[in-house]
Parts: sequence; structure tokens; C-alpha cells
Amino acid sequence: MKPLVVVSKENPASQNIKSALFGLESLRQEESGLWSSSDFKLAEYSGSIVEIAPKHDAEYYIFASTHKSASGTPSLTVHTPGNWGSADLGGKPRTLNIAYASKVKEIAQALAKLAGKLDGWQASVEVDHHGPCLSRPVLFAEIGSSEKEWGNPEAGCAVAQAILSAIRSDRHYPAYAAFGGTHYAPKFAPKIIGSDVAVGHIISGYALEKEGCGQEMVRQALEKNVEELEGALIDWKGVRKEAKESLVAALERLGAAWKKA
Repeated sequence: MKPLVVVSKENPASQNIKSALFGLESLRQEESGLWSSSDFKLAEYSGSIVEIAPKHDAEYYIFASTHKSASGTPSLTVHTPGNWGSADLGGKPRTLNIAYASKVKEIAQALAKLAGKLDGWQASVEVDHHGPCLSRPVLFAEIGSSEKEWGNPEAGCAVAQAILSAIRSDRHYPAYAAFGGTHYAPKFAPKIIGSDVAVGHIISGYALEKEGCGQEMVRQALEKNVEELEGALIDWKGVRKEAKESLVAALERLGAAWKKA
């Protein structure tokens, strides 16, 4: 079974990345809205990118998407979707996806190299957030952070190249779940990009403090992974004391190794 790149007809960054993939790859149409190459398939659906439940089965899914931020910083991002708490942006409440840490890492590393060639752009890794929630591994590769950037052809090509790099890699890295810190994972992103460590789920300090560190949610972060995890990483200063104590207690009850990031 091949991986599937998912695009939305209504999402401008999806369409940009789709165009770039068609420029880089020889894709043949299998049916309406579905194309195939030797390494992957590409499917186009209607609807919000954070609510699409692909009708085509796949080894794993890579969603090509917009990224929005108030700062408007031109950025290329990657992350595992899922909801630690409520489902305000698609998916299911208190439901994480199956993370594929090594693919997140491959895309993050490729984006970091390619962003360096784009004037004023940066590469980043985000924490788990938004939908959809699927039964197969899934990750998002995105162009941000405003309408001006979503249609930028150089950015579309960079994300397409990063996706292809990850799809064609068979490398697996020591994988972890990570907890704490802010939305752009300042403790974990440098490790993902600059070391041999891979991270699938990243749960922000805000989410831990607001929604709690219940054992069932911590179990999801540890178990819903393609790779067998080495353990958990904690941004020690990126979680308030009470939430941190609850998190460590849950990890230890589950028999998970953990260390400070």
C-alpha cells in the first residue's frame, strides 16, 4: 500500500503544492480526483482540510495545507494533527492520531534546508492540534502564514520536495513523544531538525495545563505511533509545576521512560 498525499479543492496551499507535485512527478490518473506515481498516490477532495476523511486507504497520509498565524511570518511547517482537548478545528475531542515521527522528521529537515533558500522564510514544527482524526498514520505539511504566502510557487515547490523526500526515505530514527513548551515547540524543533531524534506527538504546555494530564491521554501519546518509542521528552520549564507533576506521575504509572529535553 502506498502513502497518500491529500489535497483540498478549496485550500489554496493544497492547490499550490498539488501543482508543484505535478511539475516534479509523472502522475497518472486512476479515477476522478485520484492520481498515482511509482511511490505514492495523490487524492483531491472537497471540504475543509482539517475535516477531510479520505475515502482511499493508504499506508499513511500527508495532508498538504495552509498554515495560519497572527504574526504572518512566511513559514513552512509540519506536525502531527490531533486534539488533546476539544475538537474546535475538526477531528474528535480528546483523540490523537497515529504519529509517524520519522516522516515528520524527514519533512522538517527538508523544509529547514529549503526555507534557507527562500528569502525571509523559516521552517518550523508545531504541536499536535486540529483534525482530522483517522485510523491510519497522518501528518500535515503546510505553507504559512497568510494568503500572500499560500500561493507562492517557490513555497509550494519546497513543500512538495520535502514530501517527496520523506516518502522516498526508509530511515527510522529513535522516536519520542514530547510534552511542554509553546506552539512552535522551541525545545523539540531543534532536536527534530538538528539531531538523530524524531518526535511524533508534541503536546503543548498550554494544552497540558488547560486539559490536564490524564493517564488515558498520555497513553494515547505513547501508544499511537508507528515506531516503538524510546520514551518521553519533557520541556521542563515549558510546563507549570502542577501539570508537570501530573504528567510525570502518569508516565511512571504507564512504565514509560522520560527525560528532560
